[in-house]
Amino acid sequence: SIQNNQALKWLNVKKNLRGILSLSLLALLFGCEKPRLSDLYQHKPRLVVISNFTTLDGIQVQVSKSRSPLDNGGTEYITNAKVEIWEGEQLLERLNLNDTREEKIPFYTSEVIKPRIGVDYTVKVSAPGFETVTATSRIPESVNLDSVLVEKLKATPDDPGFVRYDFDLAIYFTDPLIERNFYHVNVFQKSITPLKDGVDFLEQTKKLVFGSEVNSNYIVANYDGGLLIEDKLIDGRAIRIPIPISMRMPAHLQNFDELIVELRSVSEEYYLFHSTVSRQQDNDDLPFSDPVVLFNNIRNGQGVFAGYSQAKQAVVIKPK
Repeated sequence: SIQNNQALKWLNVKKNLRGILSLSLLALLFGCEKPRLSDLYQHKPRLVVISNFTTLDGIQVQVSKSRSPLDNGGTEYITNAKVEIWEGEQLLERLNLNDTREEKIPFYTSEVIKPRIGVDYTVKVSAPGFETVTATSRIPESVNLDSVLVEKLKATPDDPGFVRYDFDLAIYFTDPLIERNFYHVNVFQKSITPLKDGVDFLEQTKKLVFGSEVNSNYIVANYDGGLLIEDKLIDGRAIRIPIPISMRMPAHLQNFDELIVELRSVSEEYYLFHSTVSRQQDNDDLPFSDPVVLFNNIRNGQGVFAGYSQAKQAVVIKPK
């Protein structure tokens, strides 16, 4: 989205918004795990595969090369790999590399496959000089959002011409009984701001990123935005997740912001990968903390291949 410093409103989630880490940097994370001393000098590069797939799109796979902890260079992407998607013993499709002239990050994408819920898909990746890697995952059944509400809204005068709104974004859904379920709740802020000409508008959508202070026994703030949830303590219950939010908005604004909540029902591989990466990021600021072992479901390689389904609901902030 176009950056416009005058139109961009300050958004603060519990006074701690963390920078967004793109998936393109995950290969670096794998190259920077806390190693044994001998590994520093005997690193053998392996394929790093990153893919989160859902029913709405084809399957996209990013392939790169793992790095030694002594290597301070950037991520080295692999553009001559053979990437295949299998269902059992049947080859479904060989993925094509995107046009790297316009894209900063190369990835392989399917043109035929539209993944289905409950089907086990296997990715198989090979490249010259590397051991062939594989991984299997599926898209779990989706869980619907019961409602998304703005609760406990309080407006407070701020700097001249601005108002600060504090409220709970309350997310309600029902966790299926008995089954072990994992979720990723994303919150997007959609704002429409009139430009100086009075005719055109600037529309922006950005993902909210939360700090580790929201973590609990079953909630982890995801490094790339949103909250990761496991149902160990909430199995089969109707759930209310209140997210405290503070927003500073111009007092004269007539087009109030819309918040879009995305509830992803994610595979166990998805949850374990993203939660361990998030915990490792938190530990980077704590030099005496125990190291976090990153989850990895790529056999003979590193990374994650994981499915998810999703449900969405929007709510508009309407100050009284």
